[in-house]
Amino acid sequence: MKRLIKYIILFVFVCAGNVTWAEEGERESSFFPDSSYVLRGPKADFLEKYRKDAAFDYTTNIEDSPSIWDWIKRWILERLFRIKVSEGSMQTMDIILKIVLGLFALGIVYLLVRNRDKFLFRRRETDFFPEDSVEYTGEQEADSFVRLLAKAEQENDYVLAIRVSYSALLQMLDKKEVIRWDVSKTNQHYIYEIKNETWSRHFEEISRIFDCVCYGEFPVDETAYRNIKRYFTEFRKEVEG
Repeated sequence: MKRLIKYIILFVFVCAGNVTWAEEGERESSFFPDSSYVLRGPKADFLEKYRKDAAFDYTTNIEDSPSIWDWIKRWILERLFRIKVSEGSMQTMDIILKIVLGLFALGIVYLLVRNRDKFLFRRRETDFFPEDSVEYTGEQEADSFVRLLAKAEQENDYVLAIRVSYSALLQMLDKKEVIRWDVSKTNQHYIYEIKNETWSRHFEEISRIFDCVCYGEFPVDETAYRNIKRYFTEFRKEVEG
C-alpha cells in the first residue's frame, strides 16, 4: 500500500513538471519571432511634415506684452465701438487717433498764441487795485478800466492803453447785452454776434487794429495812438447813444 502511494506521488510530480516545461517553451518561442517578420521604420521625411505644421508646434512662444498705445486702441475698439479687433481695425484706429491728437495739439497751440498776453503780461505798476485786470473777465466795472487807461496813458504805454480800451469796449457791450461775453469766444464771435450791421462793421475795424497792435507788434507812437483812440471813442458814442 505504501509503495502504491509513492508511485502516485511520483506520477503527480512528473505531470506537473511537464506542464511547467511546456509553458516555458511557449514563452521562449514568443521572444523569437518567425524569420519572415521584417522590422519597418518611418521614412526620413515622416516627421518633417509634422514639424512644419503649426498644429503640432508645442513649443512656448514668449511674446512681448502689448504697448500702452496698442492697449488704448484695443480698448476703444472693444469697449466704445464694440468692434472686433483685427489688424485692419487696429491700423484704422491708429490713423484716427493720430489725427485727433494732432488736432488737439493744434488747438492747444492756437489757444496759447491767442491768449499769450495773459501769460506774458505783467503789471508794470504796484499801485493798481487788486480787482483791476487788463483783460475783461465778465466781472469788472467800467471804473476799473478807466483807472487802468489813465495809468497807461500817463506812462505813454500806448500798447497797454489800446489793450485796456478794447477790454473796456467788451465790458460795455456785455453790460448793454449787445454781446454775451464768454471766455471761450474770440473777437470774431463777437463781430457776428452784434446784430446792428454798422456797429458790427465798426467793431470789426477796431478788432483788426487791436490784433495788429497787440499781436502783430505794430509800433504805436503818440500820434498813432490819438488816431486809434478816436475809433474807440466814436464807437462807444454810437452804442451808448
